[in-house]
Amino acid sequence: MGVCVVRYAKVALCAAVVGLVLHLGVLAVGSDAGEFPTKPIEMVVPYAPGGGTHIAAEILVPGAEQFLGQPLQITTKPGAGGAVGATYVVKSKADGYTLLYTTLSLAIAPYLGKVGYDLNDFMGIAQCSDVASVIAVKADSPWNNAKELQEWIKKNPEQFSWAHPGVGSSLHILGANVFHQMGALKDAKDVPFKGTAPGTAAVLGGHVQAISTFLPAILENVKANELKVIGVCGAERLPELPDVPTFAEQGFPAMSTSWRGVFASKNIPPEILKKLEASFAEIIASPAYKERSDKLGEPLVYKNMEDFTALLNRDSEAMKTLLESMGLAQK
Repeated sequence: MGVCVVRYAKVALCAAVVGLVLHLGVLAVGSDAGEFPTKPIEMVVPYAPGGGTHIAAEILVPGAEQFLGQPLQITTKPGAGGAVGATYVVKSKADGYTLLYTTLSLAIAPYLGKVGYDLNDFMGIAQCSDVASVIAVKADSPWNNAKELQEWIKKNPEQFSWAHPGVGSSLHILGANVFHQMGALKDAKDVPFKGTAPGTAAVLGGHVQAISTFLPAILENVKANELKVIGVCGAERLPELPDVPTFAEQGFPAMSTSWRGVFASKNIPPEILKKLEASFAEIIASPAYKERSDKLGEPLVYKNMEDFTALLNRDSEAMKTLLESMGLAQK
């Protein structure tokens, strides 16, 4: 009997110790989440410096310390149409200190080849904008509209080339859709670069004839009469270029646009994810952010974590259908 009592006491003591350890562990996690962040947060842009997505990410930086409590440090990790940067983020420690700022390319790349992430690895923290891409050419080019461009490409097969910031990037697929709608996808050679800036330089240098880009990245070139925009992908004209028609207006219904926003690993503790969601919502809602966004020509469109993650999944299916229609999907 005495032995049984002693054994019971030991078991009870062990259970109490385990319970205490678990309780302290929970308190520690809660404490960490409550104090988060205690150091600067890295936000990865999976494209080269100077491109539209990098520029758009930078407008979040000034509001970070006020609403997040720590600075945002932007780093660029270009490659594979955004997949290199996305893979880096998903393989980083899931503690909330490594985030991703990207585009529709996140939903596109998995259909074009093997990537190091799955869409289910990510949670959308905040959609920041929805942007229409454009096709731009050198200002002294002979084409002034989509019809003239289409006719020239069809008469001169495989002599026309256009730039984009990497296979699988949103600008690759949105640009390809324009030429697909023209019936000229196979006649127009796409040339991938490591970002929009080097692609723009190639157009200006006469190495390629056009570029698929977002307007903010080339707006100064347009203002300086170095580049001209042939058409806009989307349902509406851009306020910065009211005289430039959409491709749909010109008879080529390239309607898809691309969002930009902040993503994080789904494995980050929920308390930290919610804190990130609330902080970015405050940044985006601030008058200072809207002022910077308007100045850049970045159309402000906000979605919270639940809605942005749902949009990612919907657009994944839409991109699969589009890629299959163009014969580009690999799986």
